[in-house]
Amino acid sequence: MGNFNKQYGYYDGLRLDGDTEYPDPPDPREKYTPDGVGGWTLMPTPVPYSVTPLQARRALLAAGLLSAVEEAVAAGDEATKLAWQFSTAVERGSQFVALLATTIGLTDEQVDDLFCNAVTFV
Repeated sequence: MGNFNKQYGYYDGLRLDGDTEYPDPPDPREKYTPDGVGGWTLMPTPVPYSVTPLQARRALLAAGLLSAVEEAVAAGDEATKLAWQFSTAVERGSQFVALLATTIGLTDEQVDDLFCNAVTFV
């Protein structure tokens, strides 16, 4: 657990709430926040702003949605087809993503999950 720094009021570099000492976070690779009762709460993973087209396609393939998206693109207008073929990034907040999500019936949470999964692909 380490030592408490009396001068600055920190324990292992982490703030104390009153007299509560916080042990080391369970997994140092994850982001945690003190829960106020001597433990940790895992902070949610932020949704990436953008992913590469390859990452997007791999995430869609893994989720079984790639063919549905390709069918939606094929049925779309020329701007949609160009965006699918030639974009250098797929942005979470873009109209393109919103249109495709609506077309194949995905919720915002499902799209967020796809983007979070997409960044795990190289």
